[in-house]
Amino acid sequence: MTDEEIPKYIEDLNRYQYANVAARFASKEEDAQFVPSALEKLVSGFGIDKDMIEGLKEGTLASKEGIETAVQIYAGKYQKALGTLKVSEFYDVRYSTLKSLLGEEKAMEAKVTLEKYSEQSIASINKKFEQASYILKDKTGLFDEEKKAEAKKTLEKLGAVYNVIQLIEQRRFEELRNDATKSFYKDSITEFLGKIKW
Repeated sequence: MTDEEIPKYIEDLNRYQYANVAARFASKEEDAQFVPSALEKLVSGFGIDKDMIEGLKEGTLASKEGIETAVQIYAGKYQKALGTLKVSEFYDVRYSTLKSLLGEEKAMEAKVTLEKYSEQSIASINKKFEQASYILKDKTGLFDEEKKAEAKKTLEKLGAVYNVIQLIEQRRFEELRNDATKSFYKDSITEFLGKIKW
């Protein structure tokens, strides 16, 4: 794929990846302190003039509401891009992550294994899996045994591919995490060093 052939949703996946990191940080109280540095990393990657970035960073990080709004908007764009990917495209964009975990040979074998789902979108797999899980866990009695048996088959069919996607995304988050927290640590250490008294 050349740069001219890259679909917008794949560009968006790369562009907004730090928004996904920020959203994951925001979901855990102990990681919330890293949200601003993840957003700073996101904004810095937009490829716009440095003077324009400073204003955007300051505006985004000026208030708790600004931070929450930025995380919601940009993480939504990331999730939309991820959901749009077909499994074959997901494999292509996450190949380096797979290769680092499994080695080149096993990563190539994974492509063959995932081939059956290559034309399905990530969003459609997630939706089918989550609906089937909901039906099986339902305690209201809304779903009869036939629906539950169908849901069980869906989970058996899609469970492994769903989990592979989730695990690869989790690993990708971990790859980006250190980069996203670096400025927090740098700024905090610098601030505390300036406060040390003799």
